[in-house]
Amino acid sequence: MEFYPVLVGIHNILRWVIILAMVAAMAGAWQGFFSGREWGKGDRLRSVVLVASLHLQLLLGLILYVQSDIVSAAMANVGAAMGETAARYYLVEHISMMILAVIVVQVGSILAKKADDDKEKHKRGAIWFTAGFVILVLGLHYVWMNAPLIPSF
Repeated sequence: MEFYPVLVGIHNILRWVIILAMVAAMAGAWQGFFSGREWGKGDRLRSVVLVASLHLQLLLGLILYVQSDIVSAAMANVGAAMGETAARYYLVEHISMMILAVIVVQVGSILAKKADDDKEKHKRGAIWFTAGFVILVLGLHYVWMNAPLIPSF
């Protein structure tokens, strides 16, 4: 059995889990910030689920990256790949933006956890999770335009 298509399918499905987790974490953080409610178990759980799913997605993405025929071909001639939208996207843009999004969300989760008061926890989570979401969406621009949104196995 060929595992690459299965991993691509899992990676694609996990993208939607991450988007839902990011929306939930952002909404909870912004709502908590504006309402002044205390940072509770639900907030921490949303943060943990988001960070864990991002780390799993990054791991799957790195496995796909080193196994990808598109990336292998692009690495054989990087100069030419930079002139081709799809090759450049998979070789450089997607992986760079996704790593940056994971770092931003991870930093936000740590900063929120270490804040002294609940309002600051919500503020840090809201700002950093929103920044991570924007980076993630920008890093998916080619996928949104050119790939199926629902995987087929």
